[in-house]
Amino acid sequence: MNFDSPLTALFPGASGRTVTALSAHRETAGGTALSVPELARESSVAATQLESVLFRLGLLGMVEPRRRGEDVRVVEGHIVWDAVGQLADLRGRLVDEVRRRAAEGLAPPPALLAVRGKVADGTAAHPADLLEIVAVAPDGAPADWPARLDALAALLSRDLGNLVTVHLAPAVDEALAGPGPGTVVIGPGPGSGP
Repeated sequence: MNFDSPLTALFPGASGRTVTALSAHRETAGGTALSVPELARESSVAATQLESVLFRLGLLGMVEPRRRGEDVRVVEGHIVWDAVGQLADLRGRLVDEVRRRAAEGLAPPPALLAVRGKVADGTAAHPADLLEIVAVAPDGAPADWPARLDALAALLSRDLGNLVTVHLAPAVDEALAGPGPGTVVIGPGPGSGP
């Protein structure tokens, strides 16, 4: 999966790039107008193609009614924009999903659970980009606990579209030593949270 620009991966071409640019503009500037030249530049779409995409978005009610060449204003409250925003920012959803699945599949919970790699930092642009799960088994973990962690990684690999690997560290301080930028501590441990 392309976590860097998921909308253009799912919807290639001018439509995906336009919706990505409009979603980003909505997040940063709310309902302010965007000129066609600005939108063309931000979406890397020629103005003639852009007008065609904007016409279709207007039919869906996602942009305010406008004439050709006029500024573009998204309909902020349109139900689709929230869904598009969730697709545009999969990183937060990824952290929540790993946290949820670990809570379901890893009992007792790990002493530390973190993720790192291009998928975790949101820069993955290819299925070959990895997500690494870093974990420390809890005290008194059952013998099959590492196998449960591997099963979690296999399930996430399938559902994310990227290979998920596991690094099982013997202690929390070793797990956090030199993990590099982009590491997100998910569960118990210093700095837990997205």
